[in-house]
Amino acid sequence: MLKIALAMGFLAIGYWWYHRQSILKGFGFTFHWEMFKDLGASLVISLIAMSGIFPVELLLGSIQIVGFPLKLDTLGGHVAMLAFGAVFEEFIFRSLTLSGLVILFFERKWPAILLTAVLFGLVHLKNANATYISTVGNALGGMMYGIAFLGGRNIWLPIGLHFNWNFIQEPVLGFPVSGTVKDVLIIQKAIGPEWLTGAAYGPEAGLVGMSFRFVVIALVLYYLQRRCRWQGNLRTLVHLQETFVARESNNGHPK
Repeated sequence: MLKIALAMGFLAIGYWWYHRQSILKGFGFTFHWEMFKDLGASLVISLIAMSGIFPVELLLGSIQIVGFPLKLDTLGGHVAMLAFGAVFEEFIFRSLTLSGLVILFFERKWPAILLTAVLFGLVHLKNANATYISTVGNALGGMMYGIAFLGGRNIWLPIGLHFNWNFIQEPVLGFPVSGTVKDVLIIQKAIGPEWLTGAAYGPEAGLVGMSFRFVVIALVLYYLQRRCRWQGNLRTLVHLQETFVARESNNGHPK
């Protein structure tokens, strides 16, 4: 996967250099006050989704709370590890791979998002307790992050979504993340069917978790439309970006 990402990244760099476009911005590293809004929105959206999965699975009798160790001193380590993982994966899959595929597909963004999502799902097949169902769940995650990246025109939206989904999921709520679980605030176990809970892999491999992936996608699209004052075109995603770029210029930010 790293070879594919690097190839797509070099393709994107060459294209942007030829067209005299900012390589840093192309990779999504835009720095302005709006980035804090995007980062904050992504944290809230992922919190809403993960906070929905937990009570739904409780009400369905699919998980059972075993204890509340509340090891608050372990949260710092989780933050650093999960933040690094989110930044690394989003740079590889969105900044490099997705950017290159958009150029390769002549600016057709949805096919590029779909292919990157499939690659994202397949790569996670190597994780502990992974199944073909978990691959679908991870591919839906790739859709979430791809839409956030291209629709938001920066890397901060997908990084925030990716980080906080995993942070609330494992250290806070006690779900496994990609097949592993470590020190948590709540100890719980899956007692429902694997197709519903995801069992040892985590909610991404179950129907409940996958359903909330669509909730995230809907909330991201809603946020992007509000951000551009409902002037965007969801079919192309381009208008969401162009409207935001115009606002940046009006506020004194360069294109």
